Amino acid sequence: MKKIILFLSAVGVLMFSATAAHAQLSVGAGYDYAKFSLRDGEGGKEPSDALNGFYVGVDYNVRIWKGLGIAPGVQYEFTDGTVDKESGIKFQEHYLNIPIDINYYFRLGSLFGIGVSLTPSFNIGLASELRQPGAGSMDLYDIWNEIGLGEAGESLGVENPYGRFDFMLGVGLSVDLFKHIRVKARYDFGLVNRVSAIGDLDPDLAGAVKLNRNRLQVGVAYVF
Repeated sequence: MKKIILFLSAVGVLMFSATAAHAQLSVGAGYDYAKFSLRDGEGGKEPSDALNGFYVGVDYNVRIWKGLGIAPGVQYEFTDGTVDKESGIKFQEHYLNIPIDINYYFRLGSLFGIGVSLTPSFNIGLASELRQPGAGSMDLYDIWNEIGLGEAGESLGVENPYGRFDFMLGVGLSVDLFKHIRVKARYDFGLVNRVSAIGDLDPDLAGAVKLNRNRLQVGVAYVF
């Protein structure tokens, strides 16, 4: 029995060592550009003004086969911008993102490479705030209390009309320079209707109003 346990332990160590030998940790940061797309029940579409900001994150890429790899990561994202120029209303958001980067890298010699990726991303809204000069701010994740309805709003069965959670699917391109520098760009399509809860308030509005958030990220990472 001891020999079997020792054998399995040795196999486990060898497998871990092989995986670690084909894994890369990277830390990066860059520019973040976000935009909402609003659709009404009549087929109309109204894009919002862009929000600009930054992101910082870390991921761990495990090579599965040749140039194919999977890189789970964690990312903090901040965006801010003016959504109504006449009144000066600004919109600011903070997110914790969990991207899972499915990538394939083509090596161009020992120092350079090009990568393509498909990235599902789970996003959790940490804060979402509307601010108007001279009129204070409003937390969209606590909208009932902000507008003075309190428990009356929650009694309607809708905790928050503006959803905190999002799921995105992104496509990306990256370039590796001198082994350790990675320049990355990715465009993410928001797949979740962030105001789907409005249908719980009024069944006639279920699916009639859709608000999706799309995003572009461009940055640089250091690969260890």
